[in-house]
Amino acid sequence: MAAAIDKIASFVSVAPLSRSTLRRDNRRRYVSRFIRLSLKKLREWGYGTSLYELRLKGRLPLQLLGSPDDPAPGNATLGSAILGGDMLYDGEQHPLNETFWADLSNATPAFKQYAHSFHWLQDLAHVADQAKARSTAESITAWWLNSCNIWHPEVWETETLARRYINWAAHAPLILSSDDLVYRSKVLYAMARQLRHLARSAGDAPVGLPQIYSASALTLGGLLLPNSEAWRVKGERALEKHIKAFVLPDGGPASRNTSDAIRTMQMLILVRSTYIDVNADLPPWVQVTLDRLAPFVRAMRHGDGTFAHIGGVSAEGGHGTDAILAASEAKGKAIENALHTGVQRVVANTTTLIVDTGTPPAPHLSFKTAAATSAFELSSGQERIIVNMGPATARGPLADLATMARTTAANSTLIIADKNSNKIMSDGTLGAGVSEIQTTRETLENSVSIKTIHNGYEKRFGVLHERTLKLKNDGRRLNGHDRLSGRKLKKLEGQVVTLRFHLHAGVSALKAPDGRITLETRGGKTWIFDVEGLTAEIDDSLYLSQPDNPQASKQIIISSTADGKRPLVINWTLTEIGI
Repeated sequence: MAAAIDKIASFVSVAPLSRSTLRRDNRRRYVSRFIRLSLKKLREWGYGTSLYELRLKGRLPLQLLGSPDDPAPGNATLGSAILGGDMLYDGEQHPLNETFWADLSNATPAFKQYAHSFHWLQDLAHVADQAKARSTAESITAWWLNSCNIWHPEVWETETLARRYINWAAHAPLILSSDDLVYRSKVLYAMARQLRHLARSAGDAPVGLPQIYSASALTLGGLLLPNSEAWRVKGERALEKHIKAFVLPDGGPASRNTSDAIRTMQMLILVRSTYIDVNADLPPWVQVTLDRLAPFVRAMRHGDGTFAHIGGVSAEGGHGTDAILAASEAKGKAIENALHTGVQRVVANTTTLIVDTGTPPAPHLSFKTAAATSAFELSSGQERIIVNMGPATARGPLADLATMARTTAANSTLIIADKNSNKIMSDGTLGAGVSEIQTTRETLENSVSIKTIHNGYEKRFGVLHERTLKLKNDGRRLNGHDRLSGRKLKKLEGQVVTLRFHLHAGVSALKAPDGRITLETRGGKTWIFDVEGLTAEIDDSLYLSQPDNPQASKQIIISSTADGKRPLVINWTLTEIGI
């Protein structure tokens, strides 16, 4: 299967000409969302009654039939902090004691989900002292059973519950190695109770990755708990349905966020491992999906293994990508022409060009992505040169950085009058702007050309943004052409148009007397940036390899004021010099 995918991908990437048009699903589904939330609230009222407690009762499982290996490595430093008596997450810290779960009323929603999902078991699994890790995990779990083992709208929220079950199953040796039979029975019974609830509430999971979690948890529960075939069947059907909706034909996720693709791979690997452990027939679509996901994940990586800042993923990924790719057993090469997700990749010698050629995802999947259509990143060997700023955490050291990092200005593309190509709404979604993009990939005699045309500024300024990036086959010259044109060009009159090229923190920039800008990498490579007929300036910027770690960097800025009479055209080049 992998060989067939490679053959198709290779044909598409070297085809003389490839054209595609992507259109955004802009529907916000207010009515259906209102109905769905209203029904959910009604069900939650029922869940909170004493009668519902009776519906959660059932047969006590005597054992787990297996425990799949989690392919994602944990953070031993965070695990050591737990052994030391503190739980850390996203800059937040809470002491561990018998009142820990009750004391979380003062924690942020993100920390509560992290704690109640038991994601921290992944970190404990990687500390050196596993005996102490098991003792600590059992103590924290026992506290949870004493205070949280009844339905609660936050603690038993569908995604949180699903992730909790997945972590309990994958890290069962940490919480089920005790000789205390009463404690073990409580854990197993709690797993069964929660799965009974999940079987009823799985439909409440938000669209996207949360649905993958909930269906995976049901599938695992049906495989690992005795006499639970009904849960397995329901989970397997739901997982197949959600995978078909979420994973696009080119292997990219509908959210366009590579971290979601990695998490989906993690869930499928856990499901596959469990089928094998219990000697059940693995549905063939599980490995087929892994074989589609892996080439997309590889396509989003530069030569140094970090990710291009496209779709909301951070450069370092943060999910043990290498381990997950290895565990997937998917051998497909990086896809170069991801027509459905909207990503183009060109590799020339040691140079890698990755271009965002997609519309933003549908509003309900756009909470993390930036307004960055037609932005690109460029790397040479192990060094990144042109980058996008990257996502930031809301709890980072700089106020409002999380929102600022999602703006068009924070990405290496064109912006008009400091207006985003898609509006960033108050609820965190991306609103009106780019709704259609046309992409043409052409293999020329001595280069590969990527041309995009998007309509993000058409309604406001009457123009389309056309960008052509042409990378020479030797990888040492990138020609750029940005053009604004349209039938209502007059609306652009007097507006300042700006091109931004954000530089990696490891790149220094110096402007020469002739106006050209010299870029020096830490590895000693030199690139020259030049623009035709305009002046390029150097300004300050930020680069985030991790969402909570902004680093000082530089950016190249080109500005021009439109006259509203003729198309505005900016031609520029980036050339490597030296041996």
